[in-house]
Amino acid sequence: MITRKLVVTAKVGLHARPVALLAKLATELSAEGISVRIGRTEEQMVAANSSLRMLTLKIASGEEVLVELGTTDADRAELIFSQVAEALAAD
Repeated sequence: MITRKLVVTAKVGLHARPVALLAKLATELSAEGISVRIGRTEEQMVAANSSLRMLTLKIASGEEVLVELGTTDADRAELIFSQVAEALAAD
């Protein structure tokens, strides 16, 4: 597992569009055997392939979130983290 803190930069926070992008990415990665979880804290982490669960987090713009990837490949993780950051910026 590789974990990183990222900031939600979408103007209205973790709303429908970034959630949909994250869920799509997480579903694609799941097919490769890589899990993606997101939350404010370790205890609040939810599967990123569940739009409903991510929306229930009610994360606002400017908040920091933990993103956990189920991989040990650091190079692959860097690429995924950049894709997650793009989704967290989607308005």
